[in-house]
Amino acid sequence: MKIYSFETITSIEDVRQIPSYVPLGEQVVLIPPSFPWIKDQMQDIAISLYNFDLGKIPSLIDGLKTKTAEFISRLADAPEGCPATSSVIENLFQTLHSFVNRPLNQIKDKELLSFTERLSGLIIYSYFKHLKVNVSLLDPSLFVCIGSNSKIDTEKSAECLRTLIQDQDATVSILPARICKNGLEETILMPAKLRTLYATHIATLFHAEELTFYTTKQMSSASPDEDVCSQFKDYTITYNEAKSIINAGFNLVPKACLDLAGQHGINLRISNYYNPNKQTITITKTSTMNQIKAVVTRKNADYLQIHSSGNLMPFQFLTKVMAVCGDFKTPIHLISSSSVNISMAVELSSETFHQMENQLSQFASVSVEKDISVIHIIGQFDQEKENVEVKVIDLLKDIPILMISYGSDNNSVSVVVSKDMGEKAQAILMDNFAGQDFMKRNVAPRFREAYSAMSI
Repeated sequence: MKIYSFETITSIEDVRQIPSYVPLGEQVVLIPPSFPWIKDQMQDIAISLYNFDLGKIPSLIDGLKTKTAEFISRLADAPEGCPATSSVIENLFQTLHSFVNRPLNQIKDKELLSFTERLSGLIIYSYFKHLKVNVSLLDPSLFVCIGSNSKIDTEKSAECLRTLIQDQDATVSILPARICKNGLEETILMPAKLRTLYATHIATLFHAEELTFYTTKQMSSASPDEDVCSQFKDYTITYNEAKSIINAGFNLVPKACLDLAGQHGINLRISNYYNPNKQTITITKTSTMNQIKAVVTRKNADYLQIHSSGNLMPFQFLTKVMAVCGDFKTPIHLISSSSVNISMAVELSSETFHQMENQLSQFASVSVEKDISVIHIIGQFDQEKENVEVKVIDLLKDIPILMISYGSDNNSVSVVVSKDMGEKAQAILMDNFAGQDFMKRNVAPRFREAYSAMSI
């Protein structure tokens, strides 16, 4: 069993491509994209309810129904749309009319907004029906159960699912995203930010061996040239390597998804929807020793040096510094220390730094270098045999290294350099470890976000 989860897709042409990404010869579950135009119109309905503008709601629902019919007709390239699902669509809109006519104190916002996902799923279901695919439409509110801890109750959900699909013979099952039921049997909608985690839970319930996320976001900050992008094909990393990449600041997948997939042995694939053959990352338990997989750079961090004034014992000095960092909830990326000195790569606002400095100055002197680059070399290697840190120091012999960290695991070596040397250092490391000849091509890695970048 394989699961395929799609991000927001807007155009007719993009929706028509979905079947080509799903192997129709085997059983799969497809978590469809959410359509923004449906979400916008459902929000208009919710606002009208909130403002007690009840007379406006029937026309809003009818307008949504008309637009849905037009969208399906264009999608199927047939004026009549998909006759096989017209009754199902009609039933959904009748249900929506009935729902908004309840007493206002019985209308739950999350249940109302779940119609966005239901209708999005129904559109994809209609298109697959039009293509004569053996497809079914599952209702997640019948089996995805939220427990008392506000998390998906895997055991109860699995039991409900077994009952639901025991006679299921469809090749493709369409499962609308984020829909659950709580302990009161009410339909609720998980937050949009948990969509990826929701898909991972679905993969565990179906005992899937693989979960593919099709994203519409650019997946790398490397050179956009075609020959560099082609190096993404069949790119594979382990769960531990993925954790190191996430810890380094690159938002690959949420950590909770990675942990859940690892516990159940589910391979995760993150694929660019518009270029799946050339931009796909697979996360698996299969180890590929002695390979450097990524060079991840976090920029705009600060290099903090704290020197003891000597009036505290070493253990007191270390304890007090950590206590101050804890009080200000300081994000610490790297740290090195001796009995009288601590160096850290952190993220601090100017205001927070001055407040910390006031406390630290009671027992230490403090200096800061702003906007440094923290570079992580990530892979699977034997620290004792590979001596990656020696290679890094040698490669960066002409670049002042402020800090270096290694040996805590077999997945990363990290260095800190000044801001003006960050891109040069990353390019040198990429050339030698990842085989991308940035220096000779005169192409520097582009920093993707304000705080992080990734090149593979």
